[in-house]
Amino acid sequence: MTPMDGMGWVQELGTREYLFLLAAAWAACVFGFFGLWRSLRRLRLVEGTPKSLIRSAAQGYVELQGDARLMPGDPILAPLTRQHCVWWSYRIERYRRSGRNSSWDTVEQATSEELFLVDDGTGQCVVDPDGAEVYPSCDDTWYGSTPMPEGGPALGRMALGSEYRYTERRVHERDTLYTLGWFHTQGPTTGADIDLQVAQQLRAWKQDKDWLLRQFDANRDGQIDQQEWDAARAEARRLVLAQEREAMQRPAVNVLGRDPDGRTFILSTLPQGTLTWRLRLYATLALAGFIGGGALGTYLLHARFG
Repeated sequence: MTPMDGMGWVQELGTREYLFLLAAAWAACVFGFFGLWRSLRRLRLVEGTPKSLIRSAAQGYVELQGDARLMPGDPILAPLTRQHCVWWSYRIERYRRSGRNSSWDTVEQATSEELFLVDDGTGQCVVDPDGAEVYPSCDDTWYGSTPMPEGGPALGRMALGSEYRYTERRVHERDTLYTLGWFHTQGPTTGADIDLQVAQQLRAWKQDKDWLLRQFDANRDGQIDQQEWDAARAEARRLVLAQEREAMQRPAVNVLGRDPDGRTFILSTLPQGTLTWRLRLYATLALAGFIGGGALGTYLLHARFG
């Protein structure tokens, strides 16, 4: 049998089936490439960033490891299970059927933005989880018949006949966290910071024109002239400086958050070794998709058009 004989099945495909298979092959190739790049980039950061202690960490992109702790104040409760935690995310999906097609469509989802602490024994650091890639300790999925779950995961594990699917991910207090992100110490602000805060305050006031006129339109002509705007700017600076004087009475605070340069921000309950293994697995699967999709796409084009 010649090589062309083995390509007969491609020749027998209808136009729609051929184009679908070709698109799927090249999509696998493209997604595999970007998945490979993304996984290798994260792997390089995880393996190449030295571990720091909070007490002596340098300002900038660092790796920290410690226990998750709640900050003083109200507890953080996961919305679906009402369990205490330091971080959560959830998704509610509804099962929909249309003709021969069916799917789970997301109807509601949200992610916690509450601050919490990580404590490594040498010090504490406030964690701002906004924008983090989180590997949680708990990842529960269960099913039910109401838009909001009436029971917890233990009561709704089976999908048979269920209209809704609930997913909730959590990081609990005292979970050991491996973190990779931007570490900085917030202390007294600089003159440039004060100017920026004044500009932000003035911008916020301009959003409420009626309030701005009531406060600073001294001649009541319905307009804010230059003299009145200078008065508004002076008042904004006075408020910012008053807030800064108050802030200077408080100790400096260590904060871990999203890197301004866009490098990966990771909060993981997985140990570094397990996270590294998982990233290597992702990279291997992405490489397989890249090579396999590209090879299949090339084969299909050659079989059809020679």
